[in-house]
Amino acid sequence: MNTNRKGTFQDLNALFVFGACTVLIIHILGFFVENQTDYPWNGDFEAISLILLRFGRSLFIFATGMLLFYWHQKKQMDWAAFWRKRWRVIVLPYMIWTAIFTGFQLQTINPVELAGPFFHSLFTGSSFYHLYYIPLYLQLNLLFFLTKPWIERYLSLKMLGVLFLGQIGLYMLYQALFVDSLWAIDWSANAFLGLIQHSYVAGQNYFYMYIFTFALGAYAGLHVEEWRAWTTRFRLVAYVVTIGSGAVIMAQYLHGSKSYAESLNIFDPLYLIYTVSFLVAFYSLSRYLGSLPTLGAWLSRLAKQNMAIYIVHPLILFLLESYVIFRLDWSTPILMLAMFVITPPLCIFLYEHTLISHWTRGGRPKQKSKAVYRVEAHKA
Repeated sequence: MNTNRKGTFQDLNALFVFGACTVLIIHILGFFVENQTDYPWNGDFEAISLILLRFGRSLFIFATGMLLFYWHQKKQMDWAAFWRKRWRVIVLPYMIWTAIFTGFQLQTINPVELAGPFFHSLFTGSSFYHLYYIPLYLQLNLLFFLTKPWIERYLSLKMLGVLFLGQIGLYMLYQALFVDSLWAIDWSANAFLGLIQHSYVAGQNYFYMYIFTFALGAYAGLHVEEWRAWTTRFRLVAYVVTIGSGAVIMAQYLHGSKSYAESLNIFDPLYLIYTVSFLVAFYSLSRYLGSLPTLGAWLSRLAKQNMAIYIVHPLILFLLESYVIFRLDWSTPILMLAMFVITPPLCIFLYEHTLISHWTRGGRPKQKSKAVYRVEAHKA
């Protein structure tokens, strides 16, 4: 373990906050894109914004890989403590909110009716069609558990290049099999073919669709100073690639060479280039913003609420869309902005009041010295 890794790690705070904003924005935009008759506005602008902001999960996966290897590199791991923390901070809240969502969807508290859908949602992350990222996050932690010594020893820029090409190759293979359908294959013919089809249809739920992004984060965590210097040196090139690839993605949709549904697919070689170049371009800015005294402290506090916003926001948006916004005689842009502003504080409030720790300490905030808080705030 490096001896110079002290205090908080501020580089990723702005990235976490921006990633949470993109998740919130695309779910708000998605509703209005599908309801243009009731809420008319600039449909192309809404669709393009939604298409170009679908990299939030990739930002989180990169950050997960970076923090895991930054905090734990060359360290003798207490794996029992590692998994206990995941149980307390991730799994238990996920189980509570899966139960809430399942009960809300079925409009019942009958345990017999809830049991089947609850366990299905728990293992698939399908509550409100949204919580798949939690099982995915746990898969990445399991991958860290299984491969940590190997990655610390062998991961290099050359290996990253191989993984990048392999990831693009996998996306191209799926494109040929399921999008362009170059071969007539009966995927229901046997269990093996059915498994291949499932690996594509449910691909967003599995780590192999993001392996390069996770490995890039791992490399950044193992070589922080080198990564910082590299992203600073190539940030202008990254901006150009981001703008250029984004312009191509936008043009493909506007000119009709790709449908709206096809344009939403992030498992596309061009979208991977777009995402990685944005990540490189944004990292230096995120690091700079995180180092600012006042703004950095605000970003740090808000970044800690990512879990609350991610888990709870589908419920808040559903309630707003179903029972509130149709009563308001506001323009569509104002409705979007109002939903974006009001959702995070409601998410944080509801999430905090469903934590077992909140009730076991009588609703009082846990006291912790500032020194300890600064050290632990961003450990994975």
